[in-house]
Amino acid sequence: MARRCVSLITDFGLAGPFAGAMKGTILRINPEVNVVDVTHSITPGDILEAAFVLSCSFRFFPDRTIHVVVVDPKVGSQRRALLVSIENHFFLAPDNGVLSYILTREEVYGIFSLTEEHFFQKTLSSTFHGRDVFAPVAGWLSKGVESAQFGEPVTDPLVLDIPKPQEVRPKAWKGSILYVDTFGNLITNFTPEHIPLDEQGYPAVAKVRHLHGEIVKTRRYFAESADKEPFLMLGSSGYYEIAINNGSAAMELGLKAGSEIALLQR
Repeated sequence: MARRCVSLITDFGLAGPFAGAMKGTILRINPEVNVVDVTHSITPGDILEAAFVLSCSFRFFPDRTIHVVVVDPKVGSQRRALLVSIENHFFLAPDNGVLSYILTREEVYGIFSLTEEHFFQKTLSSTFHGRDVFAPVAGWLSKGVESAQFGEPVTDPLVLDIPKPQEVRPKAWKGSILYVDTFGNLITNFTPEHIPLDEQGYPAVAKVRHLHGEIVKTRRYFAESADKEPFLMLGSSGYYEIAINNGSAAMELGLKAGSEIALLQR
């Protein structure tokens, strides 16, 4: 049987002991599991950013992967800890909306609140549930413990409002920036479902308006553009992106996650 995989998404960073303590906890319970870092560089406390990163990464993992997401500003409070299962994937995360993309776009098989404390660390910190709750549950889940054994079913998980584009008039759309990646590319909430690609593979967009100006170029890939020229293209995540070849669109245009934009369709 193939070794199980556990993926980690957190806002812990890599400078301290936090990510390593989570990995050690998982491996102590199941030394045969593969632990994979998606990222520990989520903006601290940014639940929507973590939710987006999860939505773009989880489906590339092997079947039966356990995805642990710990961006948890309310750790230690009465917020629930969840185990969510869909076809071939499991998710462990606080009940704070970080699983919103999963809960609204995937067929959910089961949702459980993690209440069976004998699966947790014996000494439970009120400030580090990543190590003391989510990591040990991931370890035991990877060893074959059934989801229902970790707690009670949940019917009302918190789901955040994911910003969606709106067609304000024919061929005129209002939207926003969902995420800024490492290179400064601005991932919008537009996809070809809203505005299609043309026959040559370019976004059928005449103009992108933003707070500080407008963009009239569309491209299929970075090298198609001149340096420092902003343009719109379809990115690898399936969303339209505002980018600059050999530069940071976020820095050059002064935009960030949450910034509003408008697209005019050709």
